[in-house]
Amino acid sequence: MYSGLLKRSERYRFVGILLRVRAVVYLVVGILVSIALASPAPTKVVSAVLIVSAAGAPFIVRRNNRYAGVRLSAAIDLAASFVLWLTVPWAGGLSLLLSLWALAIVVFLSPAKSASRITLVAIALELSKIGAVLLGAATSDPASPSEATDVGILFIRTIVIGGAYLLFRAVDHYVRQVAVAAETGSERYRRLMDAAPSAYLVEVDSEIVYANDAAAELLERRIDVLVGSNFAEMIAEEDRDRFAGAVRSASDRLGPATFESIRVDVGGSEERWVDATCTVIDHGRDLAVQIALNDRSGQRKAEFDLRRTEVDYREFFERIPVALYRSLPDGTITRANNALLELFGAKSEADVVAFDARDLYVDRADREHLALLLEDADVVVGFEARMYRLDGQMIWVRDTSRRILTDDGVAYEGAMVDITSRRSMEDELWSRAAQQEAAATIGQIALDSDDIASTLGEITSLVSRVLGSDGVVLLQRRSEDKFELTGADTGFALTPEAVLTVADRAHMTAAPVVLRSEAEVRFAAPKLADIGVQSCVAVMIPGVDSDFGTLIVVARDDRLFTADDINFLLAVANVLAAAIDRSIAKARLEDLLRSKDAFVASVSHELRTPLTVVTGMAHELNERWMHLSDEELGEFTAMLVEQSRDMSDLIEDLLVAARSNIGNVTVRHEQVSLEREIESVIAGFVDTGSSSITVRTSSELVVADPIRVRQILRNLITNALRYGGPTIEVVTSPGPGSLAVEVIDDGPGIPPEDHERIFMAYERAHHVVGQPGSVGLGLTVSRTLAELMGGSLTYRYDGRSVFRLELPRVADDSAADGRPAARFTGDDFTRGMRTIGAGRIGVDVSAIE
Repeated sequence: MYSGLLKRSERYRFVGILLRVRAVVYLVVGILVSIALASPAPTKVVSAVLIVSAAGAPFIVRRNNRYAGVRLSAAIDLAASFVLWLTVPWAGGLSLLLSLWALAIVVFLSPAKSASRITLVAIALELSKIGAVLLGAATSDPASPSEATDVGILFIRTIVIGGAYLLFRAVDHYVRQVAVAAETGSERYRRLMDAAPSAYLVEVDSEIVYANDAAAELLERRIDVLVGSNFAEMIAEEDRDRFAGAVRSASDRLGPATFESIRVDVGGSEERWVDATCTVIDHGRDLAVQIALNDRSGQRKAEFDLRRTEVDYREFFERIPVALYRSLPDGTITRANNALLELFGAKSEADVVAFDARDLYVDRADREHLALLLEDADVVVGFEARMYRLDGQMIWVRDTSRRILTDDGVAYEGAMVDITSRRSMEDELWSRAAQQEAAATIGQIALDSDDIASTLGEITSLVSRVLGSDGVVLLQRRSEDKFELTGADTGFALTPEAVLTVADRAHMTAAPVVLRSEAEVRFAAPKLADIGVQSCVAVMIPGVDSDFGTLIVVARDDRLFTADDINFLLAVANVLAAAIDRSIAKARLEDLLRSKDAFVASVSHELRTPLTVVTGMAHELNERWMHLSDEELGEFTAMLVEQSRDMSDLIEDLLVAARSNIGNVTVRHEQVSLEREIESVIAGFVDTGSSSITVRTSSELVVADPIRVRQILRNLITNALRYGGPTIEVVTSPGPGSLAVEVIDDGPGIPPEDHERIFMAYERAHHVVGQPGSVGLGLTVSRTLAELMGGSLTYRYDGRSVFRLELPRVADDSAADGRPAARFTGDDFTRGMRTIGAGRIGVDVSAIE
C-alpha cells in the first residue's frame, strides 16, 4: 500500500525534488569530507567516485520505476550511515539522523513491504555494530569502560530506529485513512461515476469491482456480468500485452497511462475499438486501477475507410493506363504512376522524381507556357508538347492538368497520353499535302516558264522547304565531262565533283539512291561526308535523248527519308523532265520552223533562177523562133537543157530527202564503171572558163546504182565548182575491198568544227557573196545514198578540200591486197530501205514528191 501523506498526483514530483536535494547534500558533504581527510590522492579520487555514484544512482533506477529510486536511496543512506559510524567516531549522532531519514522516506514514499525490509536492514546494521563492539571487548584485557558505553548507545539507537519505524507507520496509516475516506469512501464518487457519460471500470487485483452504465452499454454486457470478470480477457490477444504494460506503468508511477486503439470483443456483436486511460486510485482499503474507456469505433471505421480509400486510390493511381503525375511549379516531380514510368522509360518512381520536369521538355518554353495557362485558368485540357524519354528519344504527349493547393503549397496534377503515333500520322498527312501542293506548284511553274533553266533555283528552294532539309541541288550534265550545279542555298561548300559520285550511282541504277547515315555517305560519297553531309538522296531526272541531270537532297543529320519523300522527289524529277523535254522540243520546233523557212526560201530561190531562164527562153523562142539562126537556136536549146537539168537535179535531191525521211529510198545493186559515170557527169557541165577539171580514173567496177552514183558525183562536182578553187581533180583509187572517188579542189576549205555539220540537212559552210544560197541537202543526200549502197562519203582537208566516196568493188580473185571485193551475181535488183532520222533531214519534205 502506498502512503496517503501526499496526494497521488504530487507524490512522484515530490520524490524527484527529494532525490535532487539528497544529491546536492551528498556532493557538498562529500567534497568537504574529502578535503578534511588527510589521505592520499588515490583514496580521495575513489571517495569522490563513490560519493557521486551514491548521489546519482537513484536517478538512474528511477527512470524505469518511479519508486525504485526511493528504495535504492534509502539503502544507500543506511550504508553511508554505517560507514560514517565506522570512520568518524564523533559523528554518531549524524549517522543516526541519516538512518532515521532513510526510514522516513521509505515508509512514506514506498510500498509497505519495501519499508519493512529497509527497517529490518537498519536494525540489522545496528545489531552488527553492537556485535562488533562486544567482540572487541572480549578480545581486549581488561575491558574498557568506553566499550560498555558504546554498547549502551548502540542499544538505544536500535530502540530509537524501531520506535521511529512504528511511529512513521502509524502516521502514514492515519493519513491514508483520511485520504481514502475523502476520495472513495463516500457515495459521492459512485454517484459521479454512474452519471458520467464515459465508460468507467474499477479493477482490484485484475478483477472488475465497479462498472457504470456507460461501460455496460459500450461493452454490451450487464453490470452484474461485468463485476467479477477480467477486462483483459475482453481485449483481443494482440492487444493484451499492451494493456497489461499500461496497467503496470500506472501502478508503478502512480499516474495515468493512456493507450489507443484497443480492440474489444463485445457480446454478440461486432468488434469495437476503444481508447483506454488507466489511473491508480484507492478503492476502500485496496489499491485499485480505474479504467476510462472512450469508444472510437466510429473514428476507427472512418480511419479504416479512409485507409481503404487511400489504398483503392493508390491502386487505381497505379493501375490506370493513363500516365498520372504531380509536380511543383519549380519542376520537382513528387508523384508518378506506373503508366508514367512506362511512358518515359523509367524503372522506378525514383528515376522520374530525380528529374526536373522542365528538363523533360524539348522546348523548356512549353513548360513555362503551361504554367502560365494554369495560373490563369487552373485547368488546361489537351496541351500538346514534345518531351524527352530518359533514353533521349523524343515523344509527343497530350497533357491535361490542373493547379491545386496542398499542405506544401501549389502543385500541378495531370494526366499525359502518348500521341506520338497520331502526331506522326498528322505530320505525314501534312507532309503529303505539302508535297502534293509543292508538286502542283512546281508543275505550274514549269508550265508558265518559257525558260526552265531560269526557274530551277526557285524549284529546288521549294523542294528544300517542303522536305525540311539543309538544301537541294540539281546537277546538270552539260557534256560528257562538264557539269553545272544549280539549287538552293545549302550552307555546304558543294561542288559538282562532291555530288558526282552519288549522281553517277543514281544514273547507273536508274533508281533513287538513299544514304541515311554518315557511314553510308562516307562509303558512297566521301567528299560529301568531308563537308558535313550525313544523309542524302539522289534522284535521276530523265530525258528523251539522254538524262538531263540529278536532283540531290542533302542533310546535316541522319535523316530518315520516307517512301513519301522519295515519291515526292520522283514526282518532282518527272515534272522537271517533262518541262525540260517540252523546253527542248519547243527549241527544236523553233529550229525546225526556221529551217523550214530557210528551206522554202532556198528552194524558191534555187527553182526561180532556172525557171526564169526557161520561161524567158520559151517566150523568146515562141515569139522569134522563125527569125533566129541555127546558132542562136542551138544556144537557146543548150541553155534550156542546162537549166532544166539543174531543176531536175534539185528536184531529185528533194525526192531522195523526202523518201529517206519515210524510209522508202530504193537503190539498185549492179556492176557500175566509175570511169564511165564520171565522164558522163562531167560531160553534163558547161565549161565556163573559171575552173578546170582534171580526171584520173581506172577501169575497175563497183557494185552500186548508176543513177545514184551520178547523183552523188554531180553534187560533189557542183560544190567544187561553186565553192572550190580554179583547179578541180577527180581521182579514183582502189582500197581494201572498195574503190574510192575523190573530188579535190584548191578552195579555202571548211573549218574543222564543220567537217561533220556540212552533212546535216540545210547546213552550209560557205556563204559566197553574189551566189544564191543552196538548199543545203546535196551533201546530206549524197552521204545517205552512199551508205545505202554499202559505201561511205567523208571530207578532209590537207591543204586542199577532199570529198572521198567509197563504194564496194566487184569481186576479183586476183586482188592484190588479198581481201575479197564485193560479189555480184545474176541480174536481179536489190532494193535497200533505210530511214534517215528527223535529226538529219529535219523537215518532212515528202509532199514535194
